[in-house]
Amino acid sequence: MWKFTSFFLYLVTILVLGQTLLAINSFDCSNIEIEGIKFNLSSLDKTNIHNNTIEPTPPTFTKYTYHINPCSPLSYDEKLEPKYKCEDGTYICQIVFNYIKDGEDERATYIRPIAAEELNSTITLEPALNKDKEERDLSIVLHGGMYNNEPQQANIRFICTKDQDKDSITLAEYKENTLFMKWETRAACGEKSHEEDKGMGGFTKFIIILIVIGLCYFGLGAAYNYHIYKAHGWDLLPHLDFWRDFPYLISDVVKYIVNSVRTGSRGGYSRI
Repeated sequence: MWKFTSFFLYLVTILVLGQTLLAINSFDCSNIEIEGIKFNLSSLDKTNIHNNTIEPTPPTFTKYTYHINPCSPLSYDEKLEPKYKCEDGTYICQIVFNYIKDGEDERATYIRPIAAEELNSTITLEPALNKDKEERDLSIVLHGGMYNNEPQQANIRFICTKDQDKDSITLAEYKENTLFMKWETRAACGEKSHEEDKGMGGFTKFIIILIVIGLCYFGLGAAYNYHIYKAHGWDLLPHLDFWRDFPYLISDVVKYIVNSVRTGSRGGYSRI
């Protein structure tokens, strides 16, 4: 039974690694496809600085500034002081300034990463806000930010506009650790994908990842056995005893399943 347990744990490990790699590579700003429509947001791959509002908070003023890049981590001017930027790997950063007069005694009171490296993006198509439009709006939720031990996220609604020069961000509000924004841009105008243009599906990518993991496993294992134990031939294979017993392991599993089915078909009773 220990062989079956070892095999099961080994299989689960491979599946978890494969799913992890798929999740890491699941969001590609230049190649988003949902419900048969393709989007390319690569033109938005830059740091956008958006000053939202200035609120009077007597005897001072409070200003909200956002650094936004939906495609890759933010890049800053090397001369910018650390107190005016989020940590590396942040995609969307909120900085709250407080000052007495514009440009005088300005200081950052909050630096909040909204979306960061582990995006775990959620992508959906929503009805267009403008009922006269045929295109549906692309909605993307980016996660990964953390502030005061509370997870943050950004809910971005990309709205298609035919105006080539229009590229405007409207911040709706920040509430319950979520930043809501609308982004009108030509890049949000999707195109219907054709069957022949479709790339590899998720299952195909998973199989490829399994093959890569297998090659790494056997390659590194063989190199280790060669350099450490001076092994040759079949002895180069990592965990050789396991692979020798593998056919018998499969046979035992099949027999176990068949016997379980037969026992179940008799109502669970067996002859004494």
